[in-house]
Amino acid sequence: MLLSLLIVVATAWVGRVLLDARELGWGRLLLAAVLGIGVGDSAGVLLLASDPSELRSIDYRELTLVALPFRIVGTMGAIVVLELALRRRRDDRGRATRRRLLPRPRLLWRALRVSRVLTRHGLAPLVGWGSGRGATLSARDLAERARRAFEEAGGVFVKLGQLLATRPDLLPPEVLAELSRLQTSVAPVGRDEVAAQVEAQLGRPLDEVFAGFDWEPLGSASIAQAHAATLRDGSAVVVKVRRPGLEDVIDDDLRIVRWLAGALERRFGWARRLGVVSLADEFAEALLGELDFTVEARHVAEVAEAVADEPLLRVPRVYQELTRPGLLVMERLSGTPLAQAPAGAEVPGSLALADALCRSQVRAMLSGDRFHGDPHPGNVLLLEDGRLGLIDLGISSRLDAFERDAVFQMLLALRHEQPTLLYESLVTLGAVDPARHDPEAIERALARYMAAYLAPGLPPARALTDLLRLTLELGLRLPPSTSAMFRALSTLMGTLEQLHPGYPVVDKVAELGGTEFQRRLLPSSVAEFVRQEWTDLAPLLTRLPRHLDRLATMAQHGGVSLRARLFADADDRRYLERLVNRFLLTLLSVGTGVVSVMLLGLPDRLMFPWFGVGLYEVLGWIGLFIAMTLMFRVLLAVLVSDEEGRRA
Repeated sequence: MLLSLLIVVATAWVGRVLLDARELGWGRLLLAAVLGIGVGDSAGVLLLASDPSELRSIDYRELTLVALPFRIVGTMGAIVVLELALRRRRDDRGRATRRRLLPRPRLLWRALRVSRVLTRHGLAPLVGWGSGRGATLSARDLAERARRAFEEAGGVFVKLGQLLATRPDLLPPEVLAELSRLQTSVAPVGRDEVAAQVEAQLGRPLDEVFAGFDWEPLGSASIAQAHAATLRDGSAVVVKVRRPGLEDVIDDDLRIVRWLAGALERRFGWARRLGVVSLADEFAEALLGELDFTVEARHVAEVAEAVADEPLLRVPRVYQELTRPGLLVMERLSGTPLAQAPAGAEVPGSLALADALCRSQVRAMLSGDRFHGDPHPGNVLLLEDGRLGLIDLGISSRLDAFERDAVFQMLLALRHEQPTLLYESLVTLGAVDPARHDPEAIERALARYMAAYLAPGLPPARALTDLLRLTLELGLRLPPSTSAMFRALSTLMGTLEQLHPGYPVVDKVAELGGTEFQRRLLPSSVAEFVRQEWTDLAPLLTRLPRHLDRLATMAQHGGVSLRARLFADADDRRYLERLVNRFLLTLLSVGTGVVSVMLLGLPDRLMFPWFGVGLYEVLGWIGLFIAMTLMFRVLLAVLVSDEEGRRA
């Protein structure tokens, strides 16, 4: 019995290697062996006992000998079934994540806690746990349950909910309104921990840098908390301190978020259309960037440089000499957030302030400077000196040269209602893949969008948000910085309306864009464009006469020939190779099986006295094993390919 078990387990291990079954570890491999033994013994009993009364008289050694081939076949079949059941779509990052998810008890405990929170709020069916009506709940009900679950889970999940609340391109208004109610404050870190963290970051005692430090935090969030302080020279500052030990907590939560995103994509078509896994990776990248305050400090300095020409705007000064990866020291601006201004109250000089804010952000977007990624009324201060202050620059972005050209082309297309030009701008951004998308269908959808939403002039905020939603529905993915630009512009329009009711946003943006229009479209700009292009084209044009002369000489002497390469595309070659390999493996499997059966039917002249079997019989069984292995490998490859094709 032990020898038979060892043979089946060894066969399972060899079969896993030969079948390339990547999902089966030793535990699942033993399960396949147990299933194979059950199938083999059942087949052996059916062959040896024609009547139930004969079951007790079966010799176990005879049963083992008869059942062994069926055990091997059953084990190989179980490997194929388990591999198909456990196989997942995965990339390099996904494989590394799953390998890391297993070991740490703290991570498993955190995952258990999150699963209990999801179950408690009725969200478990959404990720494939249990059964229920989670998929049939209304959007508002789902949003309320998600908000409560995010608040109870805490940590990264609160930050995730806050990020989703800023994505009108992904979620409907009722969901955004519910998620915006997420509690932003968490239990503050104690005085001793804050002092230890500040001193560890500065590398010196706290009182050597600060003359005063208010231990009551201005705000306490999941990433950091802020304190008012005074430097030795009397400057009022805000000290942003990262929570101690946050890296490990965030790392665990991000792994759970990625796993949940993968579960959603496997279960729901809408999650695959939105690219939830890609959104989770984008969120993880942004959050990990927020952990390093030196990055935020650099972004604040870049935004300050972008608005330096606007005397009515202020960005807090960053004390670079005191800023560390876990510590950010900035100037403290005295003012009131625009969101807290009394409703209907008139702001002195509001029109000039709105012009300055609109001008600074639009120019930064079109010129490649860094712009505020979330300029909502809570992040705009009405300063005591009558100016506007821009704060909370953790979310910011900038466009590269290709994106600026494409965005300008996109705005031009929207203004003149040209769907073809809008499609070309999406192609420039790299959002369109001709191999997967239908250009005509996309262009028709863009034409319907323009007919439904646009009027003369640049589009309103709703049109920009709906354009982002449309790109997602069409399966297009804009670069993150471009999406951030449209979201920031949409948010900016709402802030300008609150700052100065009735502010002519469309006209002002058109006026600000006029300079860019003139630079690109007037003859002086064309001359500049020609000069730039001539720099690139001149070397080619100087060689052109020689190339034409050589081509004419070759044509005169019959030296011009046409050569076409079949399967020049690497994907086509790989596809053909897979087909040929499967055909050859199938042919080899059938041939080996036929020869093995013939060997089993031949009379043996050479016997092995220790085992009582002949040479032909041994070779026949070995050949059958090889034939079955090849057959199961082809079967697994075909089934996996069909499954991946359906998912795609």
